[in-house]
Amino acid sequence: MSDWHDELELALLPLEDLRVDSVYMTFVISNALSERGIFHQCRIGYAEDRLSRMTTVPHCWVELEQGWCIDLRLRQWLGDEDDLPHGVFQPSDYPRARYHGTALLVPRLDVGDLKVMTNDAYSKVKLPWSAGQAAAA
Repeated sequence: MSDWHDELELALLPLEDLRVDSVYMTFVISNALSERGIFHQCRIGYAEDRLSRMTTVPHCWVELEQGWCIDLRLRQWLGDEDDLPHGVFQPSDYPRARYHGTALLVPRLDVGDLKVMTNDAYSKVKLPWSAGQAAAA
């Protein structure tokens, strides 16, 4: 994992304990990424555990550039096992899980509303600048 992806995962940790589904979590993460101008695509579809054949539908996650993903909810439904993805990751590092989905349009939410919706966890999310953003600043 790159340093920036490590920093991103650490920055998202305040959201990890929210007791919300993947749709809600994706909305929150997407709004945080958008505030920072970080390119991403939200997805809705399903995720499958190829070992147990368990599937979670609907399931949402965030895709970043170069194939990186963000998912803080998959283990909630398929099991808290190390070979299932969690956080910021490359899907190829987790062959046990299979994602399939289509683009999801996420509404822009007011920061105040996001703070209320997340019991103020949103105010603790401090996303890092990407290398491209830091060079442009």
